Amino acid sequence: MTSPRPAHVLCVGVAVLDNIFALERFSPEPTKNFAADFRQTGGGPAANGAATVARLGGAATLWARVGDDAVGDFILRESEGIGIDVSQVRRVPGARSAVSAVAIDARGERNIYAFADPMLDPSPDFLPPAPPESATLMLCDVRWPKGAARAMAMARARGLPVVLDADLTADDAVERLTPEATYAIFSAPALRRLAGPDDVEQALRRAQTRTAGVVGVTLGRDGFAWLDNGALRRVPAFEVEVVDTLAAGDVFHGAFALGLAEGRDVEGAGRFAAAAAALKCTRWGGRYGIPTRDELDRFLAGA
Repeated sequence: MTSPRPAHVLCVGVAVLDNIFALERFSPEPTKNFAADFRQTGGGPAANGAATVARLGGAATLWARVGDDAVGDFILRESEGIGIDVSQVRRVPGARSAVSAVAIDARGERNIYAFADPMLDPSPDFLPPAPPESATLMLCDVRWPKGAARAMAMARARGLPVVLDADLTADDAVERLTPEATYAIFSAPALRRLAGPDDVEQALRRAQTRTAGVVGVTLGRDGFAWLDNGALRRVPAFEVEVVDTLAAGDVFHGAFALGLAEGRDVEGAGRFAAAAAALKCTRWGGRYGIPTRDELDRFLAGA
């Protein structure tokens, strides 16, 4: 008897190299800081979402761009090692891959300094004409809006559901992409920017006017909230000892997408994702903290 084929999630967006420094505290003034630990690993919302899908036993494909440089080599090599299909990631000649420096303090909070080379061509013309036939759901971030827009149009033509990781950007990508999403899942800062600084329910109701899809928001220690036929629903966060919050939101979105692709409803996918993000926060090192499926299943069984 053959095992069922794993749910396949296509992730579209950015892939980054994170340089992570462990600090006791953030300095309030310019100075030299000495880190207690250091790690290099891949990052970026879509790439971390794909890593989460793969670590949790799903099939993950990444559509993204990297430079034709040693950093791009590292990003692709590590992604392949996790089990992500990177065959459609473009190497842009003459461009530098995206990088970030991340400082994480003893509370698990982080400061991020990110660089994206303007030479990293934003054109999505290299993408295939359609998603893989086996894909059951698409996850898009907002850091490569031209790629997301092209991919979401493909998804719409195929009837493929789309989860939008709606985080802060320096442009209006969230406003433009939200109407195209089946599930627009905001970070709290992105929801405030889009819908105003009112309470969560009012902000979600304003966001709902922009899309026929589901709108929800990740709230860190306050869990996950969404509108269900106009009613505010919540999934509480899991109480854990927080070591590192880097990539927690990306992990939530990746696990949420996989949960939906495996047939869960929004509440079930939200609980699955909240548990995956909580476990990630107990481990230092960004993407290195993503749990395996066995670890997540055991955690949920004991919750």
